[in-house]
Amino acid sequence: MSNKLKYLLGVSITGFGDGIQQIALLWYIFHLTGQATSIGLMIAIYYIPSIILTPFVSVYVDHHDSKNIVVLTDSIRFVLVLIMAILIFIKFESEFIFYIMQFLLAVCYTVYKPASSAFIKEAFCNHDIPFVISKASSLNEAALLVGTGISGLFLVKFSLATSFFINSVTFLVAAIFFSSIKRINPKKIENTRISYLAELISGWRFINQTEGMKYLLFLSILNSISIQMTTTLLLPLAEQFEGGSGLYSIFEIAFSVGGIIAGLIAIYFLKKFKHKVIFITMMGMATSSFLLYLNDYKTTAVICIFIMGLFTMSHLIIVQTLIQLNTTTEYIGRVIGLRTILASFVKISSALSTGILLTHMGVNNILLLFSILILASFITIGNIKKHMY
Repeated sequence: MSNKLKYLLGVSITGFGDGIQQIALLWYIFHLTGQATSIGLMIAIYYIPSIILTPFVSVYVDHHDSKNIVVLTDSIRFVLVLIMAILIFIKFESEFIFYIMQFLLAVCYTVYKPASSAFIKEAFCNHDIPFVISKASSLNEAALLVGTGISGLFLVKFSLATSFFINSVTFLVAAIFFSSIKRINPKKIENTRISYLAELISGWRFINQTEGMKYLLFLSILNSISIQMTTTLLLPLAEQFEGGSGLYSIFEIAFSVGGIIAGLIAIYFLKKFKHKVIFITMMGMATSSFLLYLNDYKTTAVICIFIMGLFTMSHLIIVQTLIQLNTTTEYIGRVIGLRTILASFVKISSALSTGILLTHMGVNNILLLFSILILASFITIGNIKKHMY
């Protein structure tokens, strides 16, 4: 079995488990507390470690074995979710314990994120990286969608504890696949004392001195705004059409399907149009948002959301690929770490600002504002360098 297949299977299985967990955990905590604020708290807890720990974790990853870190974090997540399954099975009801578990899972993911990017850099050659990133994104999105859908079936047909148990097993299986991957470009590990502040400064110096890297991080911020804005707006948009939960689910699926297709075609267009594809994806994001602003029909809304998912996720895949290709193995953890910090801040602020603006502007005007934001960012498009791919 090739490295590519092992990695893609591991990513798909993890995505499937994340889909199950996304529904099961929030459903459980809501019914345990009976308060909608518990869901918001769960989501907030998941972002906190990313903001606090990422600067240190990213430096740590750059100086340690990324493969071992990936396998270890997936193994720990297996144990944590298994404990949650056991607690639910024995009817040990304590929201505080589950908040702690959510925090620990978030810590694991915070470590996993830069480590997995470093692992890709070590396990595959530059020629294969675009393929791996695009297909991993597509498969993860598809698996997440399937996991989310099947989680509801598990809750109806089986027990909640069974859902958590299945979720835990997915992390174990993924760890097994990742552990069997042979790296073609392992980094040299030096047993020296790490000066975190000096290493962080060194990482920023690399970003500052690498032509086009700061602009890629800027594009990453635009992408985070698009994803979080869309996620926040889909429910009120469905209510605006008086479609209820059914239409909301269709909107979510449409965006996800767009993301799945993006994983299949994004790299082809990157190879064909080079740096110009960034302009194409940004124009697609702005146009689909503007069409949603003008639209008054449910069917065309679904189509526009699909198009937004297609261009938003294509933009994400392309930016991630360019960051990987233009970053050395020694600095990949710190670069991805900085991107993660920016994304976390942007997602939180985007969600909060979108929620506030909803009460003052309405869904349609926010969509128009986003289109204007993307169009305004076109003045920076000249920063994309032809040599970046």
